[in-house]
Amino acid sequence: MTSTLASSGAAALVPLRPGMFTVPDRIEAPVHLLGSRCRQCGEPFFPKRVYCAACTSGDMADVEFADSGEIDTFTIVRQQPPNSVMVPPYAIVRVRLDDGPSIQTVMATDDIASARIGQRVQLAARRLMEDEAGNTVVSFMARPVAT
Repeated sequence: MTSTLASSGAAALVPLRPGMFTVPDRIEAPVHLLGSRCRQCGEPFFPKRVYCAACTSGDMADVEFADSGEIDTFTIVRQQPPNSVMVPPYAIVRVRLDDGPSIQTVMATDDIASARIGQRVQLAARRLMEDEAGNTVVSFMARPVAT
């Protein structure tokens, strides 16, 4: 999916890994993860799967999961692992999506002080870097939902 920026001649938003989430038209906009749900037992998976890990069925449906969920657990990383592009401090969060599986992602850096178990979050596009063509490479991160 390309951004409307591409049609105007400006740089496009491109996903870090194609096929994992919907790419919005702008940074900070909500994203939906693309996964699978077993037609036999209903188990949801992210990323997409060919076979169900719960019942071994090969009858999988492609689904677009909700852009929101709740933090099950998290950890604050304060040291930079060798060769990591992530600059600490940052939070790694496990989010139970409203209509899907639990997924692991990073909480937006400016929001880590507010991280807590049970907190409502929304998945949003965040800038990672620019590619050789001048496009903005994005991934998804969790942002707190205002209460």
